[in-house]
Amino acid sequence: MKIISISQSFRIASLLMLIFISFSFSAILPKSGIEIYGIKGNFQNEIKNCQYCFNEKSIILSEKPLLDESDINYFDWKNQQIILSETGKSKISKLKIQLSGMPVVMVLNKKVIYGFWFWNIFSSFGCDRVYTYPEKDFKIKFGLPLKNTFGTDPRYNRELEKYILNRFPQK
Repeated sequence: MKIISISQSFRIASLLMLIFISFSFSAILPKSGIEIYGIKGNFQNEIKNCQYCFNEKSIILSEKPLLDESDINYFDWKNQQIILSETGKSKISKLKIQLSGMPVVMVLNKKVIYGFWFWNIFSSFGCDRVYTYPEKDFKIKFGLPLKNTFGTDPRYNRELEKYILNRFPQK
C-alpha cells in the first residue's frame, strides 16, 4: 500500500477545495435573465423589400439594457405581453421613441434572441417586423397593419418560452 505524503495530501485537498469553490460561485452567480437593449448607431435596412429588418447578430448593443428583468412584473407568453413594474414604466417614459420607431433587441442570459421595434403611439408608419407600443400596453406583435409582415415571426423562440414559463408562471 502506497502512503501519500503530507504535501501530496495538501495539493489534493487544495485542488478539491478550488473545484468546490468554483462550482459554488457558478451556482450563486445569477443569470441576467431577460433584458431589452437598444442598438448603437443609426438603423440601416439590411434586407431588400423589408422596411424594418436588421440583423440582430451583427448590430452593436447599447452598453446598458433599456430594461432588465427587475423592470418586468409579468410576461404573458400566450398573449406576448410584458407587464412592467413602476421602475420599468419610468424608464420607458424617459425614452425618446421616434415616429419611425426605435430598434431594440430581446436578450436572454446575454444571448440575443430577436430584434424588434419600440413603436411611437402617435406614428402612422407601418412595421413589417415585430413591434410593440411600450408606453401603451407592451403587447409584442408581428406586422402593422396585421398583414404587413416580412419573414417568419421570431417571437415564439423555444429557449425564451422555456425560461418565461419557468420564471413567470402563467395565469
